[in-house]
Amino acid sequence: MRRVSNDYDADPGRWRSHDSGWLRADPFAPVAERITSLAARPVLDVGGGAGALGRALPEDWPVILVDNSPTQLRGAPAPKIRASAPALPVASSSVGAVAMLWLLYHLDDPEQAIAEARRALCDDGLFVAATASRTSDPELTDGYPPTTFDAEEAPRIVARVFDDVDVVSWDAPLTVLPDRAAVLAFCRSHFLPPEAADRVTPPVTLTKRGCFVYARKRAR
Repeated sequence: MRRVSNDYDADPGRWRSHDSGWLRADPFAPVAERITSLAARPVLDVGGGAGALGRALPEDWPVILVDNSPTQLRGAPAPKIRASAPALPVASSSVGAVAMLWLLYHLDDPEQAIAEARRALCDDGLFVAATASRTSDPELTDGYPPTTFDAEEAPRIVARVFDDVDVVSWDAPLTVLPDRAAVLAFCRSHFLPPEAADRVTPPVTLTKRGCFVYARKRAR
């Protein structure tokens, strides 16, 4: 298993080549809905980047964004803290929800960060992670390499820390690339070689596969 390169500071142009306008649905909306339905507050958005989860939540919902990238934090809304997922700068049992969305595959030991999330959660608090499957984007690739936290392994990893785990998977045509420039940009943002663009004729709709893993902190 390998971790995905965390290059937001070394190569900020790679992730910025991804355009949210390609998406048919807001991927943060289901997480925001689960958080609000449980009245889970405050939210610790770990690896929150530019704050997309906070924008999906009601305007007055308390969210603290945590990220280890100075580049990402520059564009993030306050309150925000520079810190790493395995060492959260909050007291034990102090937050209602911890989100680690499209983050944990950047870590050599995602279980350590998940255990740290559990420490930060109050009793009955909500943990949520999101990750892609190795079989996502089959139009462009025959498979992504296994990572330290992909959809094939994520539920088992979370279940080693939490007893109450709920997995919501997706497998649907969710990304529309209108032209070759968009296909090439998508390839860059997803670490695919430029020649992968030759597999498709734009416009093309990509099949996205992955899962949300939700868990609740129950008293042990």
